[in-house]
Amino acid sequence: MWNRLRKSTYLLLSTVALSFIVLFVYEPFQLVHRFYKHKVNDLSLSRIVENAKPLKQSSETNVIIRAILIYYPHEQEQSYLPEVRWLSRSWLEMMLDEPKEWRTDLIIFTYQFSAAFKSLNCINEIRKDVNEPPRCRIMFYMPIASRNESVMKTVFDYQNNELKIPNIFDRNTFNNERSSSLYKNLKTYAYIDSINCLVEGYMAFKMYDYVLRADTDIFLTRNFSNYIPENSSILVGLGGYGTDYNRRKLRRIARDMNLMYKNMSGMGSTWLGPPYSAYLIANLTLDCMLYLAINEFSAPERDGKVGTILWPDWHFGVLLLYGQHLAINHLVIANNLKVIIANEMLDQSTTNNQSNDMKQNLRLVLHCWHTHLPFSKFEFKAGKYNHIDPRSLITETSAQSYAMRMSLESRIMSLDELGRQISNVKKIKQVNQQMTMVTHIIGDISS
Repeated sequence: MWNRLRKSTYLLLSTVALSFIVLFVYEPFQLVHRFYKHKVNDLSLSRIVENAKPLKQSSETNVIIRAILIYYPHEQEQSYLPEVRWLSRSWLEMMLDEPKEWRTDLIIFTYQFSAAFKSLNCINEIRKDVNEPPRCRIMFYMPIASRNESVMKTVFDYQNNELKIPNIFDRNTFNNERSSSLYKNLKTYAYIDSINCLVEGYMAFKMYDYVLRADTDIFLTRNFSNYIPENSSILVGLGGYGTDYNRRKLRRIARDMNLMYKNMSGMGSTWLGPPYSAYLIANLTLDCMLYLAINEFSAPERDGKVGTILWPDWHFGVLLLYGQHLAINHLVIANNLKVIIANEMLDQSTTNNQSNDMKQNLRLVLHCWHTHLPFSKFEFKAGKYNHIDPRSLITETSAQSYAMRMSLESRIMSLDELGRQISNVKKIKQVNQQMTMVTHIIGDISS
């Protein structure tokens, strides 16, 4: 009798607790999206993979501030906005598992504060305090292609902004001679601003503990939520540019430039590490890119059609990766920079359909490659996946399903809704934790 009474009491209390949460916590925050009603299988870290021993999980008690750094071509919004949307959705997903003392901002270098970014609740402010909530931060950046002589002689007019990039009075980040040379030689190179903004915009992210430099077409996984490099090392992802021919050629060019050479190869465009390390790599990469463009590529080799024929041995389209290749090989020796090629953790494929791969192999960042296999960014933008209900992917744990769900949810959600959820991620986490706690109580009682 007493056992039945005690069990009934527990059941009554759990029901009251559940009702309290629903009425006074859950209901006021309808911004908790319907997709969160079914939590994805736990993807928290459980071990360190063998090939990444220099890395570790950080203690939850430590205050860590991180930033995701991307460049956004404002004039190509139709192509790039879908990518920023799914990146933002995965940023939100990652933060649901982030330690409570951690903060991860999204910093976007771009020329205009568009209506889309205002809807996403972005601000034009640098981080001033470690306790600020995570925010999307817009940093006004003037693209190289816009820097003609008349513009550079005038004061930049970026409306009421806090930070102008470049700051022509800051000699640590702005080199007028190099800026002019970039305009003359590389203003039409598609990726020049994605690397230059890291040098000229260093003051916008130098205060962070760690930064992730990436393209816009990535997905942060939940594994990223509590992972940092150890011993001031910087991780670089996978780059598929290397052949025997260009490795030999780059080694020869390093000698011509009086650079040291470590014989490292296959470095990708995604970096994770200390801000100053990212700044050093970006700074030397720019010099190397200029040298290569002026001295190692003829006019026909820079042409699109000829460049395609020369792939993969010597291709102007991956000039940034060639420049980065030279920079990293030199800095590892000259500056004792600790670089780890994390080709199993960063720049991971979105086509992998193995259910346990992301968790077991500690995939931190997924990157869309040039493919039409699912998940393909080209097929997504063409509307080929619009018939898929993202709720059907809730319990799926493969990289392919994760990328598909994040992208489809980002398409369904308005930017205002996505911005509200990001701003209220702390409250969403509290609701999820309380709902999980009540579920466990009811489960224990029923058993």
